[in-house]
Amino acid sequence: MSRSNDFAQAFAAAHADLGLARVSVTHILQRIAEDPAFLFGEELRSFGGQCPVHAGTNPEDRDKVAVNTLLAFLFHGLKTFMETHLPADGAGSIPLVPPPRSPYREALADPAARAAAPPEVLVSYLRDSTCHLLDEVITRWAAEVLAEEERCRQQGGGSITTVAAASFVLRTILEGSELYQRAGYDMLSITKTGSHTAIHICWSLVEAAPLLVPGRDAAFYDDLVRRSLKQVVPLSVSSLGMLVHYMEASGMEPPDGLAIHLLPKDQTAFALDDAGLIRLRAAPITPFRKPDEQHYTGCPAFYVPGLIKLYMDTVASIARDHGVYARLAER
Repeated sequence: MSRSNDFAQAFAAAHADLGLARVSVTHILQRIAEDPAFLFGEELRSFGGQCPVHAGTNPEDRDKVAVNTLLAFLFHGLKTFMETHLPADGAGSIPLVPPPRSPYREALADPAARAAAPPEVLVSYLRDSTCHLLDEVITRWAAEVLAEEERCRQQGGGSITTVAAASFVLRTILEGSELYQRAGYDMLSITKTGSHTAIHICWSLVEAAPLLVPGRDAAFYDDLVRRSLKQVVPLSVSSLGMLVHYMEASGMEPPDGLAIHLLPKDQTAFALDDAGLIRLRAAPITPFRKPDEQHYTGCPAFYVPGLIKLYMDTVASIARDHGVYARLAER
């Protein structure tokens, strides 16, 4: 008998077996809310005082916890920004702009061409368009955050908003961190990369529905994927290494690592539980830990109520508007 929390328990146990301890940043976010000056204190770089940070603690873990805390704080504003800036037409549909580097940009710009395209081509185009759409929204949000920081700087007088302070401290940590500088990451690139991963997982859940329960209508599948999201959320609480290796082992992650490929039929990530919901299978869990890694926080979006659901709602709406479920029944 499969239970809804089987995967979450197995995934957490796999982390613990490797010696990876999860640091929840919820208490650090509460400290920031109670005392914004906490942003500038050394305690922020020491797991917020919750866990013992000793001389042997990996400096990259310290950076990772601080960065993910600050991103989680700023992502509350990102969620609000996305809710008010995601485009919608008069019918409530989300209009998509053809992604500039898509190989199907010209061929599928016309609705009739999309209707005639093979399912894997249509889904690839829609996945790419979704990433492009969210990239544009995220870029505008990041620009507003940086503009707020610059306004505070120009006003002088020593006053600063909490958002501007978090942005300043985040940039300072990123610029001084070997972990993030090796990859050339900044706030914008980290956010976009995480967004692409969320989009990829949400689209994979959409594409799994007709594989697992064939022969149903779009309304059934739309309801199923939205209700099943809670079963997939445990992926967002993992370490990045374990997440990537799970996606690779289960067939969700393609060889090129891009988020634009249709979920393969032989995927092993998704199954139905006894309640008829789509759940994650524990079999593809692959133990992985980077050298000297001891701590993980999970994705910053996990700490923002409703943000992962917003990604799912966006993907599900696009799938509905473009008749994806009927097209996937053809393959």
